Amino acid sequence: MANSSQLVIPVVLWGKSPPTHCVSCVYLSRDQSTLITGCYDGQICLWQVEPESLKMIPRCLLVGHTAPILCLSKASVVQDNNYVVSSTESGEMCTWDLVDGKCRELVKLPYVHTSMQAYHMEGTEDVRLFCNGYYADILIMDPFSLEIIYTLSSRVSPDWISALHVLRPNKRKDDIVLALTTTGTVKVWTLSAREIVNYKPTDLILENESKVIKCLNALAMSCCSQNQRTVLIVTAKYWQIFDAGDFSVLCSVTPAPGERWLSGHFLSPDRVLVWSDDGKGYLYKLPTNKLKGHIIESCSVADSKEFHQTDPSADDTPFMFCLLEATKRKPVCCPPAMRFVEESAKGPILIRADSEGAVLVWSVPQVTNQQISQIKQQPGSKPISIDPFMCTSIAEAWTAMNPSPVGILDQLENEAKLTASIFLPQQGRLVVGREDGTIIIVPATQTVMLQLLHGSHQQYDDWPPHQTLAGHNGRVNCLLYPYHVHPRYDKSHLVSGGVDFAVCLWDLYAGTLLHRFCVHAGEITQLLVPPNACSTRVQKCICSVASDHSVTLLSLTERKCVVLASRHLFPVMNIKWRPLDDFMIVGCTDGTVYVWQMETGHLDRVLHGISAEDVLYACDETTTLAVSSGESGMANPAVHFFRGLRHRNINAIRHATQRGLHQLQQLSHHNQHDDGDAQKPRAFPLMIQGLRTNPKDPESHILCFDIEALIVELLSDEYSAMSPGTLEAHGLINASEYQKVAALTQSASPDAQKKIADFFGKVKNKAGDMERILKEKDKHGILAKMKEGAENVQTKLQAKAESVGFKPINTEGASKLVGSTIDVGFFPSPLPLQLASILPHQIQL
Repeated sequence: MANSSQLVIPVVLWGKSPPTHCVSCVYLSRDQSTLITGCYDGQICLWQVEPESLKMIPRCLLVGHTAPILCLSKASVVQDNNYVVSSTESGEMCTWDLVDGKCRELVKLPYVHTSMQAYHMEGTEDVRLFCNGYYADILIMDPFSLEIIYTLSSRVSPDWISALHVLRPNKRKDDIVLALTTTGTVKVWTLSAREIVNYKPTDLILENESKVIKCLNALAMSCCSQNQRTVLIVTAKYWQIFDAGDFSVLCSVTPAPGERWLSGHFLSPDRVLVWSDDGKGYLYKLPTNKLKGHIIESCSVADSKEFHQTDPSADDTPFMFCLLEATKRKPVCCPPAMRFVEESAKGPILIRADSEGAVLVWSVPQVTNQQISQIKQQPGSKPISIDPFMCTSIAEAWTAMNPSPVGILDQLENEAKLTASIFLPQQGRLVVGREDGTIIIVPATQTVMLQLLHGSHQQYDDWPPHQTLAGHNGRVNCLLYPYHVHPRYDKSHLVSGGVDFAVCLWDLYAGTLLHRFCVHAGEITQLLVPPNACSTRVQKCICSVASDHSVTLLSLTERKCVVLASRHLFPVMNIKWRPLDDFMIVGCTDGTVYVWQMETGHLDRVLHGISAEDVLYACDETTTLAVSSGESGMANPAVHFFRGLRHRNINAIRHATQRGLHQLQQLSHHNQHDDGDAQKPRAFPLMIQGLRTNPKDPESHILCFDIEALIVELLSDEYSAMSPGTLEAHGLINASEYQKVAALTQSASPDAQKKIADFFGKVKNKAGDMERILKEKDKHGILAKMKEGAENVQTKLQAKAESVGFKPINTEGASKLVGSTIDVGFFPSPLPLQLASILPHQIQL
């Protein structure tokens, strides 16, 4: 609905299958009323949490990211400030409002964050985000503007930061940043509240201390809040407790066979909770002889020997006394996302969200030292096993919904999965491709009525009428209506691509298969339209991309393949155009860029590295300049002619010669055609957009109702249905026109005068009926109040005009027009009330 700036109401038709939600990160809001889960497909799900029982229900699905979400963090220290920040592996960062689900801020940075820690620095009003990832610095960002405020850089051995922790030592106002690089170098930054004010965003803050330890590729780092002398560092192969004074190893534990550690947290000075990629939580008691020191105020090296001196007779191995596991759940296919929450209605809890879209919550038990001693003395010394007290998933919530969510084609008997769809607003039809290879064409308005509105139409078995196109042997992957992109294409042409390696050209109105292109050696993944500035021959083509890494230009008029680009070694990621140079730029997933000549079909060059990125950026810049300048950009036929001579391509030479002869004749009319094409786009009352959260999911649909366009459409229908007498009764036309008509009819015959009188009598009766209908529909007097409000505004405007010296004007005709326009502006059916009752149910999962 980009053409409209007015109110647009979305209604989602999810279908019977729940969306896939493979969770990559999880976060619980500060007020513990909302659980946020980000997935590998780029969506964010908001779960409503009951404060006492911690029962969770999926409430909203936020769609905005285009890459897997790596980390989530709070955006404010204020508990009532319900904002959260998300970051993806492509550098996208968003600030979301958890109340209404709106994206308040969006940026795309050249940095990929793997961790974000929100921390309230000394001397600042709100929290700052300490970010680390695939870069050699620590970025301190504002969570609301998403701007980089400070940068912590390395003086010695700069490398990627794999883990960090920010803390404030007791009885000190300085903030300490502990970080560990991927190569095992510990770095310490001291951020003074007095000095940090004078820093500029361009200044680099260097570390105060650094030391190399034997700890590679750390995943998490945290300090004990009660004993800041101890530091927990978790890697995939082991977790270790370090002395913060000299960073010597106090104890170390390896995971169970077949598992890897993910992260951990201190429960107390001698208790640690660590979780693995198998979705289990392990509670350990640290050896007391390793931690003889007390809670200290700084991280100095003093008394390091006394702090971690050992007793040879004591056991110095951490003891696992409790295991948090889900015995009734099947193993997950990828590592789940887990987070520890210290305070909740159930005490300390551990949250797990996995690839099945399921959320599990454990209550961390409070086990005394005496109970741990009893467990340790038992034969076999098996730890306590605790199951989660709360288990839920999107699939369970989907099954529990009554009535169940509806799909756009639920009325059809064949329940094949929907795989592609395209909406044709000018024809008012929806084209849907399915997994069985068929393409269904249905009237959009009637289909929406069948799914959303109750009435007698739901009792018909053959309503609404639909058309079936059968031509693919397997799943339909993509659909394209070229005329919707540019009017140079035939209005009846519809193009589809399937898993059977074929591109089919259909007659939309006759429902027949016009041609079947069998050029690719893989399933069709994408269909595109070349820009209007290309050559005349390419303008009649469409571009198709397949899974065998090939790209073709298929001519819809000549019914043949014009260009076959099939030398790509990796999957095609994007396609750019340089129509002035007759180039088609193909970018692959490995970063390689191939430059193809569209007229001759030859490979011009292959680019790698920075030069490839520059060419892609130049294509975007050229397209922007061409659109802003409004140039037609007809490619030079001479360039195509000499390229054809060089490659000995007779067809290219012939087409270039013909285009050169006709280009001079068409040049004078070209600007007029461009002016005709550049008309203001029309806003449609209904737009349907396909939505798929995962490539394996059936396609859902978003119905976007433009309220302004809907009201205009209803008023237009009412206006067209009114007779002249009704228009006069409502003040839309002048009554003097009828007096002129009456004067002309006086000279008519008696029979003609009688017919005219009967006609005006019927018109008068119809006007009375219309007025009665208006009064019945306006039971609450809303229209009368609106008319009274309009008259009050008009009176105020007149008074304001007279006060500034303007002469009063006769506004009697205008007041009639305004009043009558408001009077006829009603809905002939209670559509807004039905939409209001449907909307909350359909947007929720």
